[in-house]
Amino acid sequence: MSFTKDDFKSAKQELGMSAAQLAKTLRMGKRADRTIRRYESGESPIPGPVTVAVEALLTGFRPKEIEE
Repeated sequence: MSFTKDDFKSAKQELGMSAAQLAKTLRMGKRADRTIRRYESGESPIPGPVTVAVEALLTGFRPKEIEE
């Protein structure tokens, strides 16, 4: 399944994460919150691996870094 910009925005809201929090969780690097906002606006396509990672987060997966 690929995410539309609306799917992505809804998933981020369901996770209760800001753009910065989601970027950090996805290990996207510094200032990647702008990339997250580009995905939400439709300015940039959402890569398949990002979709898979967000789907995993929605099913309850949490990387160790955010559990601590």
